[in-house]
Amino acid sequence: MQPTSPIFRATRFLAIGAAAAAAFGLAAPGIAEDAAKSQPTKAERTIEYRQSALYLLGWNIGPIAMMVKGEIPFDAKTVELRAMRLAQVAPMIAEGFPPDSQTGAPTKAKPEIWQNMDDFKSKAAALELATTRFAETAKSGDPKLVAAGLGEVGKACKACHDQYRAD
Repeated sequence: MQPTSPIFRATRFLAIGAAAAAAFGLAAPGIAEDAAKSQPTKAERTIEYRQSALYLLGWNIGPIAMMVKGEIPFDAKTVELRAMRLAQVAPMIAEGFPPDSQTGAPTKAKPEIWQNMDDFKSKAAALELATTRFAETAKSGDPKLVAAGLGEVGKACKACHDQYRAD
């Protein structure tokens, strides 16, 4: 058989394919085992969810705070956008603290959250209200009103952090 003949090329293609399939067949159980090991637990996913929501709050508060402090120029459109995001993310916070998520991954959440869940939820609701009000205030574009509204959001964050966040 000539190396350029269609039968030779087809046979070579099938041989390479068979070798690749065999190699994958030998590796697949290990790949599946590694994939199963790398799947996060429910507690890990929950903790990651809440940390992500809290990160998003900080991500959006930071630039507004810098504007209020005069560290960067005040931009009313940016304030309005970020304030709206705060109001959207704040309701996600309490959802990230179900009973089975006290442990399972590194977290700064104190056990007192689950011991005082009603109070914790009350503080989360206060944050929701503060961010909703702030989103409305931010529409004014008035730096003084923005500063006052951000102060209220900060108080709501601090009320929870002081009691329920480990440093």
